[in-house]
Amino acid sequence: MIIAQGHDLEKQFGANTLFNHVNFSIDSNARIGLVGPNGVGKTTLLKIMTGEEEATHGEFTINKGIDVGYIAQENGLDESKSIWDEMLTVFAPLIAKGQKIRGLQQAIAEHPEDKQLLKQYDQLQFDFEQQGGYTYQADIKSILNGFNFPENTWTKIIGDLSGGEKTRLAFVKLLLRKPPLLLLDEPTNYLDLDTLDWLEGFLKTYSGAILVVSHDQYFLDHLANQIFELQFGKLTAFKGNYSDYVAQRKQRDQQQEEAYERQQEKIKKDEEFIQKNLVRAKTTKRAQSRRKQLEKMERITPPKHKNKVRIKFKSERPSGKEVLILRDLTIGYPTKTMVQDISLQVNKGDRVAIIGANGIGKSTLLKTIMKDLQPKGGSIKYGASLDIGYYDQELQLLDPSKTVIDTVWDRHKTMPERDVRSILASFLFTAKDIDKTVGQLSGGQKARLTLTVLSLEHNNFLLMDEPTNHLDLEAKEVLEQALQHFDGTLLFVSHDRYFINQLSNKIVEIKDKHAKVYEGDYTYYLDEKNKFAADATAEVSTNENETGSAEPKTNKLSYQEQKQRDSQKRKLERQVEEIETKIDQLEQKQEQIQTEMANPEIATNFDKLGPLQEELTNVQTDLEQANNDWETALTDLDEFN
Repeated sequence: MIIAQGHDLEKQFGANTLFNHVNFSIDSNARIGLVGPNGVGKTTLLKIMTGEEEATHGEFTINKGIDVGYIAQENGLDESKSIWDEMLTVFAPLIAKGQKIRGLQQAIAEHPEDKQLLKQYDQLQFDFEQQGGYTYQADIKSILNGFNFPENTWTKIIGDLSGGEKTRLAFVKLLLRKPPLLLLDEPTNYLDLDTLDWLEGFLKTYSGAILVVSHDQYFLDHLANQIFELQFGKLTAFKGNYSDYVAQRKQRDQQQEEAYERQQEKIKKDEEFIQKNLVRAKTTKRAQSRRKQLEKMERITPPKHKNKVRIKFKSERPSGKEVLILRDLTIGYPTKTMVQDISLQVNKGDRVAIIGANGIGKSTLLKTIMKDLQPKGGSIKYGASLDIGYYDQELQLLDPSKTVIDTVWDRHKTMPERDVRSILASFLFTAKDIDKTVGQLSGGQKARLTLTVLSLEHNNFLLMDEPTNHLDLEAKEVLEQALQHFDGTLLFVSHDRYFINQLSNKIVEIKDKHAKVYEGDYTYYLDEKNKFAADATAEVSTNENETGSAEPKTNKLSYQEQKQRDSQKRKLERQVEEIETKIDQLEQKQEQIQTEMANPEIATNFDKLGPLQEELTNVQTDLEQANNDWETALTDLDEFN
């Protein structure tokens, strides 16, 4: 059921049009990801949907009785209350109903013969139960714990919390309200990985509709089943999650580019024909007719997605095989220890991700490796022929008083001005931008300038602290590809799970002042964590049943055996996915050929129909084989599991 719609929405700021002719609908169980570059109007569109801003033209309509929840509306927490008492305010009507029920119970005890009282009590009791009167406290506890507010914090006064804690608490309050339409603007910002995983699970089972603005591809892949792309002033809807959207957009752009090139070729031929034949008496009419057709032709525009940041990292010389060895390293500050006993070996070509909660010591580790901080214990061994480059998440390595062009030029004084301008243009800096000072740039522009500088250093070992912060989705995609093709070694801190999964072959998790190394990507890390949690639960349950206490139990498989088994499982899973993709492609090809054969012009022309029939037979043979292969692979995977 459709609960809300946008009709021909337009938003102007002065003479500038942010977007126009925007049309969309939202179903009652929608899971929509709203994506697009920074500055295209995503947040403005959300504010129009909440009524916080008015559209210049068009309207957003919503069904009667539908409550819209938006995080910006929920920041007005009562800072004089405790966390628990503030969360109870969401359920004030329900609590009042519970008090009324207790009053009726007392009245019935005094007047048991009053049937009207009994009827009123039964109805009120039913409503109270249906509206969650017996579960709302459990809901509060569950969501507070999910957002990393343990029970010992619930009595804290909100005014004593940090800004980040207040933001998270506002989010908790919004989720407790359970509005039928939930609008979320970058909800994954400032949340650690454990909280992100919890939030994903919660939102997957959320009873209302969700529209979320996010730069977190992993989050969108696991939550969204529809993507709204807002770009170049237009909104386009795509079915599927973020990965499906990227594939569809690429296919659309490719088709548009091919159509554009075909049309340009036709235009060129027509213009040549007109030029040659317009002056000839015998062919003037034909040339004039061709010119009229050309003037009426609806011109195809080339795809605009090609206007991407172009990043390339390439080392000047190779490093040694061993790049970095940490032995029992303890890091921190003179009066505070952050992490103890870190042991890690980074080899040439490794992509090592460092993950953990905010403020736990990830950036401290990078700064210690960079020698900005002294180790508190243990040792750091650097490999041979190392050229280390560093990306600072605070972007403080840039001089705010320098212009953009001087920031690059001062580091590479012999580089011709034309080359400097060309490199900056490849990072999407316009002629006006390069004369601005760094202090005048947005966060995204500063991030791109830092990457520009880093790409020109030609280091063979990159240390990067939250490199995807401030970047829009397209810029992140380009950065991922650049780092995938980088011929050196990468050690990076990130909370972006998609980015981690695309790049890492090793993960270092920092937790409770200790570091643990996982030999795989983020999916492998999650599998290991879930397996450990499941084994721990099963072990406790088994030991309690047998002995009444939790005793240690040895695993049946060794670490290497388990690692090999997990590798075999992932191989089978990839095989199933690859065959499914092949089946989809063959089915599309079959449908395309059958549609072409149904064309009356082809259906009556054997010369054209014959080759198509032969091609269809080959495709159907391949499709049958692919389906057989899929069944075999799926059976193998089931047996393995």
